[in-house]
Amino acid sequence: MNPTYNHLKDTKKEEGQKEVLERSLEAHRNRRWVINAVYAMFLLIVILCFYFHVRQAAIITVILFCICTTSEILYRALDKKIELRLKRVKQEKRKSIFKGNKS
Repeated sequence: MNPTYNHLKDTKKEEGQKEVLERSLEAHRNRRWVINAVYAMFLLIVILCFYFHVRQAAIITVILFCICTTSEILYRALDKKIELRLKRVKQEKRKSIFKGNKS
């Protein structure tokens, strides 16, 4: 196999990986409405707990707040991880193009 074939094969693999990461990032961001719906549901639960004078309403509020905060942190971390991976793939592609032009 010649070097040109290997370079084309690597380029196709990188482009495929880039497309998969872009779709993954888009799908991840499109699922944001699910997180917002859960937050709205938690808010409704807290309001109902205080409205009906549930004894442990404060404890329930703290627990639900912790769940919301943790899920938000995890959601942003995953979003950042996908973005960084996509950026790394794009940088590798630029490096390979630069090396290809240099040769």
